[in-house]
Amino acid sequence: MKTAGRLWVALLTLMRCSATIAVSSGTDPNSFVLYGKMVTPHGVVEGNLVVQGSAIVCVGPDCTPPADATRFTITDAWIFPGFIDAHNHVAYNLLPKFRPTRLFKNRSEWQNSKAYKKFKQPYETLIKKNLACEAIKYAEMKALISGVTTIEGTSPASPCVRTLIRNAENQNQLDIDSSHIRTFVLDIQTFDVAMEKMDFSVTKSFVVHLAEGVDRKARAEFATLKQKGLLTAQTAIIHGTALGEAEFQEMAQVGAKLIWSPQSNLTLYGQTTRIPLALEHGVPVSLGVDWNPTGSDDIFEELRAASKVNEETFAGAIPKTYWIPMITENPAEALALSDKIGTLAPGLKADITVLASEDADPTESLLKTRLEDVEMVWVGGELLYGDAAAVEAAKRNPCEPLLVHGSTKQICVKDAHNPVPKSDQTKQQIQGLLEANMRRLAPLVP
Repeated sequence: MKTAGRLWVALLTLMRCSATIAVSSGTDPNSFVLYGKMVTPHGVVEGNLVVQGSAIVCVGPDCTPPADATRFTITDAWIFPGFIDAHNHVAYNLLPKFRPTRLFKNRSEWQNSKAYKKFKQPYETLIKKNLACEAIKYAEMKALISGVTTIEGTSPASPCVRTLIRNAENQNQLDIDSSHIRTFVLDIQTFDVAMEKMDFSVTKSFVVHLAEGVDRKARAEFATLKQKGLLTAQTAIIHGTALGEAEFQEMAQVGAKLIWSPQSNLTLYGQTTRIPLALEHGVPVSLGVDWNPTGSDDIFEELRAASKVNEETFAGAIPKTYWIPMITENPAEALALSDKIGTLAPGLKADITVLASEDADPTESLLKTRLEDVEMVWVGGELLYGDAAAVEAAKRNPCEPLLVHGSTKQICVKDAHNPVPKSDQTKQQIQGLLEANMRRLAPLVP
């Protein structure tokens, strides 16, 4: 799915707002160079990002671009690592917003409510109609257009997840063991350690829903986790809304991680996780959208929700330098994938997100970013989404148009070369099937 053909030199200038991308096409379909301002853990670096196949091979001002590579010269934009949504119930993201009429004390209250059971019926109907693949891929498209290249929260049993973005539990082209990441979203009391054959010498990330709520019942789940021997350095706790200082101290002592979904917490419980306490004790925090029904529409909105809580409730306890790591380095570490993704570095996968500059500071720019500001998204060296002219210049096979708040984009969904079910479906086919079988489908572009 990469550019090939005879050598030709063309310069195409793409302008929308302040971002400009000049494309010079080369002959090697597996070689790309992005020149611009790159956001790295060590600060902003201006220079070349060289991609060969699915991997990054060089980052910095001293990288020599291969002569036969297709080159993108990017100005007035920021080149980020592909974003990682640390937790999301992916297949449910085709559902619209769930708007409860009251707040709850723990997750079992709303999950057992008549209102929620009625709300999720359309999803259950779709699954019965064998449209699970379409539901997942629709959610992946929603994530892709916000610069997300890896997402956590797709069932490992899903048969069609090797296209589009990476589903962390499904070892998407990452050469890891099938038990490298394990997720448990049910009541921790039901986790049978013997039956589940939990082996932390193999499982490097145990992602677990825990203490979601605000009452003693929710908080007591932490004690259950410990009693079962599941509080380890490999543990990443999702939500932790009910946790206090004692629990965060214990998490820090063993090296456990935290995944935060503020918007969903606020919608369901009226308050969110005590992030200042977690940071005070040295617990690494990642951000996850959770899901469309009660979470944010996209990762940018979730960042703004978190920033608002930080200003209004946490008195600015989350430092400005923490926002970018919360959707890049930190989730890569929490998911035990930091040797594969999460930063722009040689040897890592070429998962790249390019955003139009909205500020001279990359963090401030990120917090101001809207969906229309996403210029390019690469997954494993494949340009899968971006401004239409850039995608058209880089791809031999035509992709599909997508209008995003007045900005013309192209999204590349069909992957006929991938030997997984339904990989040859297009965006139009997926969306059409879901619209035909669901009365209130969440918009692809909110």
